[in-house]
Amino acid sequence: MVAQDIFLGSGASITKVPELDFYCKITTASGGSNKTTFTLHSDITGNFALVNNLYVGCILKRYTVNDIFQGMHRVTANTDTTISFSPAVATLAQDDYFVLESYGAPCPAEKAASGTTHTAAVTVITFNSDVKTDYDDTAVVFETLASQGAGSTTEQAIFIDHDGNASYSVHSAPNVGEATISAAEDNTREEYAALFTIAANALSNVSATRNGAVVTVTNTHAGNGGGVNNTTTTITGLTGSATADTGLSITSMTVGTTTSTATGKRLLADTWLGIVESLTFPTTEIEMKQTNLSLGNTRNFTYQYKGIETAGAADINLVANHGTWLYYFLGKCTDVDIGHIGADNNLSENAPSGSAPTTFVGASNKLYIDYNSVTETGPIIHRSVGTVMTPPVNPATETVGDLDPLDSFALSGTTGKLKNAIEYTFAEQDGDLLPSFALEQVFSKLPSSNTFRTNTANNNPNNRNDEDLNFVKIARGCRVNTLTITANENEEVKMTINANTRNVHTLEKTESYDARRGVTDETSFLNYASIPELREPFFFSDGVFKCFGESFLKINTLTLTMNNNLQDRRFLGVGSKTIQEAIPAQRTYEISFTGHVTDDLLYNELINNTENSVANGNNSTIELVFTKSTGENIKLNFKNYFLTANNFPMADDKGPIVVEATVMPRTCSLCEVTTHWLLQG
Repeated sequence: MVAQDIFLGSGASITKVPELDFYCKITTASGGSNKTTFTLHSDITGNFALVNNLYVGCILKRYTVNDIFQGMHRVTANTDTTISFSPAVATLAQDDYFVLESYGAPCPAEKAASGTTHTAAVTVITFNSDVKTDYDDTAVVFETLASQGAGSTTEQAIFIDHDGNASYSVHSAPNVGEATISAAEDNTREEYAALFTIAANALSNVSATRNGAVVTVTNTHAGNGGGVNNTTTTITGLTGSATADTGLSITSMTVGTTTSTATGKRLLADTWLGIVESLTFPTTEIEMKQTNLSLGNTRNFTYQYKGIETAGAADINLVANHGTWLYYFLGKCTDVDIGHIGADNNLSENAPSGSAPTTFVGASNKLYIDYNSVTETGPIIHRSVGTVMTPPVNPATETVGDLDPLDSFALSGTTGKLKNAIEYTFAEQDGDLLPSFALEQVFSKLPSSNTFRTNTANNNPNNRNDEDLNFVKIARGCRVNTLTITANENEEVKMTINANTRNVHTLEKTESYDARRGVTDETSFLNYASIPELREPFFFSDGVFKCFGESFLKINTLTLTMNNNLQDRRFLGVGSKTIQEAIPAQRTYEISFTGHVTDDLLYNELINNTENSVANGNNSTIELVFTKSTGENIKLNFKNYFLTANNFPMADDKGPIVVEATVMPRTCSLCEVTTHWLLQG
């Protein structure tokens, strides 16, 4: 433990985790009173390990093998391989499957492979005699491996022969390296030790040092878990022609050990947030209850306890270099258009035993899209991490041949425009299924190995082993409540996001977890573009604002505020006092701007009582456009609007007259985003 070292900002980071529907193929299930637990199929657990109880409160949809919807359930608990839910079901067939709905469900990533730590075996050998006959045909045998945890055991022997008349053979392994020390004459014990040291250093994966008559031998790979073996000691399991002696003794021995490390759980937490100016991670607030129990003898409270736990809001302040955050506010992706896709989908079907649905295996680190099935709330773009499709592709909704790979991005050498740009069309979601995302916060002390791996899983869970290397919190179920776009003269375009949070999850002490999916280099994050021009933001100077049928050319500042008016609610049967849900209510838009006055149009519209709408014979659309030199853009159209306020202040310095105006539209009629940004869901 290194608890005396403090966490520094150099090791602090926040990344985004997409929340996507997760296909849950099952093997076995056990029913119970108001609860059913199913075990995930090895197709899933072979690649993924769920974070314990991260999905409590999430919704499960149950289907038969024929893809017939059977009902909805709520997760009450989960381990790395099982999910418990209610209400119970009478029976579950092995070929039934579940879909874990995206809201509040951060997408797992391929788990890190479990590791093995080998401890070198150390033997201290003391030469006790200066008489050659005391070393009577002594054989010291070492068991070694070619490398840590790999290869078969090899036995190597050092044979001490006092008269040259005996021989030694090892019976338990072939091809043994063997060194012979001749003790034809009486030597000092130190000389025997020196000869033994030379012989030991001639063996593979064994090293020796001498201090007088004492030789310390290190077996690097701790072969066979036993390290160093000597036939003249109580260590058993080897036979040979060597006999007992009185001159050589092993005075101490540290046996080599092999320790298996826990599998590192991971989320798909390697998604770049963009150019973040500031970010407030959701706070955790716990209601404190103090009460009296009708007891006397004191003026103090006689009882206290902790009540409901509430997750605060996430506040993200960004310099806008893409517009896909609008998806999380509006709620739907209705169309995706990509300039070019690859010629071969590079996908294969993995057909497990039985009639269970198949899973898909992708090409290494590839991105895919299914034009035949653009899911409004994700997954929009599919991703393989290594060759593992993440999340697993649901064979009931996807066809292997329909998933097409995306080509890499590039800029045209002649125009500087983005090739293979992605054009998203977003639209208003009028139901309660707003898309959500998760945020992962980690404070790391940046150890050299497993930089973002927690370490409490290697400690005794019965003791208070507080995490002292990587402190991780996961804010899940983040739904955008308010999104503000600000364009001020001489500045970049800014976006401010306020998101309600369902729950802030803390890892269990016994879990081994890799924050940031174990990715240490931020430039390797998804959406961190290697082309500098794609990382550059939109600027105020490249914006266009059109209202009342005219383009306003003298705008100084513009602020678009959009609000979903989310309401936090809690429901019976969730199974935890820490879970809340954000339900969308009245959606509102407001556009405020300041600019120089050229005529009295805005004043006339202020006193005009007729809404600018098709129904009233006027279909002038508010248009707001921001562009970049790469051809990336954000296009927003609004209709059905009133001008609700304006102000024409006197200029004290006798300079230009500046008007302050506010427009209130009812409807967002168009939202198109052309970008390099890969939106999973």
